[in-house]
Amino acid sequence: MELYLIRHGQSTNNRGDSRVADPPLTELAEEQARRAGESLRNEGITRLYCSPMLRALQTAIIIGDSLGLVPHVFVGLHEIGGVFEDREEGGVHLPGLTRSEMREVCPNVVLPDDVTDNGWWFSEWMDFEKIMQLSYQNGLAFIEHLKANHLGSDERIAAVSHGGSGSKFLEALFGLPDISYTRFAQHNTAVSKIVMTEERTQLRYLNRTDHLPKESVT
Repeated sequence: MELYLIRHGQSTNNRGDSRVADPPLTELAEEQARRAGESLRNEGITRLYCSPMLRALQTAIIIGDSLGLVPHVFVGLHEIGGVFEDREEGGVHLPGLTRSEMREVCPNVVLPDDVTDNGWWFSEWMDFEKIMQLSYQNGLAFIEHLKANHLGSDERIAAVSHGGSGSKFLEALFGLPDISYTRFAQHNTAVSKIVMTEERTQLRYLNRTDHLPKESVT
């Protein structure tokens, strides 16, 4: 099994706009995602996963158009902290996009049961340490999902995630200790390739952006 881990395209938060809890893509991000999809078109990818957050779903739609694939949402790919909103009385975790809201963005998206009519984040308030631990555990859960459904095959899988949770997934995949920061920097729509067999796991490349012109790397 081969896995292509992709960070979402540039969000309005990444660009430095007024911060929102679940930001959309920018115009540049649409071009980044289009180029990423085109660069993967001949890789024989058969399944496309994505985070339940808006910027990741929008990125997966564009990449999926190039690959002829529909996005499958995997909740555990969400960014560290989920949909977090700053308020005067303190920050809050919002429940995230509902099933109907996701289908408004992508009518043919494949949704798991843990995306509900009320959203997908239902954990109580967590401090920073617990949030980082949750992201690491989410990485382990996605690894188990991949092993149960794809390991031992010649399948090629793509997954659109985030800078923080993508790093935590790699930490979990290679058995690195859970720490309170992210080890692996990833640019918007950067691609990392992992080959997994029953015997070993290899990181073939990390944070590749050669599908983007230099001025489009963010």
